[in-house]
Amino acid sequence: MLHMESPTTPAAPAPDRLPLSSAAALRAGLGSLLHTASTGSTNDDLASGARRGDRTPAVLVADHQTAGKGRLGRRWVDAAAAGSPEASLLVSFRLPATVAEASDRAAAVSAAALAAAAGALDDSAAEVRAKWPNDLLLEGPGVAGKLAGVLSEIVDGEPPVVVVGLGLNVAAAPPEPGAVSLAQAGAGASRDEVLAWLLDGLGRYLADPARARRELRAASATIGRNVRVELADGTSVEGVAQQIDGAGRLLVSSGHRDFRIDAGDVIHLR
Repeated sequence: MLHMESPTTPAAPAPDRLPLSSAAALRAGLGSLLHTASTGSTNDDLASGARRGDRTPAVLVADHQTAGKGRLGRRWVDAAAAGSPEASLLVSFRLPATVAEASDRAAAVSAAALAAAAGALDDSAAEVRAKWPNDLLLEGPGVAGKLAGVLSEIVDGEPPVVVVGLGLNVAAAPPEPGAVSLAQAGAGASRDEVLAWLLDGLGRYLADPARARRELRAASATIGRNVRVELADGTSVEGVAQQIDGAGRLLVSSGHRDFRIDAGDVIHLR
């Protein structure tokens, strides 16, 4: 795996560019919000910093990523081609966490992102739904597709930390099949506003991961669906998604067997 040693453009505090988010990051106890115009991957930048010894909580926002990460080694493509840094919210969080707590931190970021996106759509008929394990979907009249994705990685050492990255389409969607943006559902919120709302809600989900999981389950677009789950070893499980347990595992009934799945790529079947 390639780890970027430094951003393409140096990261710096962003009180002028992202004033609402900068204030919210300080309120959340995450330090000065950092910003870079372009980088390979915000996750790689924060993880590399941790490997060099900086294990303090941090938030890093990029206008554009050249090597954004998705699940199972896929690339996350942002909407920088739309010509505005407002197009996508590309942000990573470095948070203290043991290996056992890592999935709780990712769930907290997902729940906070879901709440922030839903808040941006208060005047819209569209809904934000959670697709297991780490995607947010937008469903509404004339618009349906993937709105956001979350990816996390543990950085070993003392103290251990987890880096959680979020890509959320705000003003525009990238030219990827099925990608949609908040603006397509009528939301007028800026990238700065959405991130500030997310940061203001993040603390309560970090303090109460069970609440984060409850809210993600309540908004689930996966539970009750016929699904195929593609696993990292190349095999797959097809059946009905029955529930998401307290540890975040997906329970799938297939024939006369039940599976508890820790990680995989879900395809919703009709």
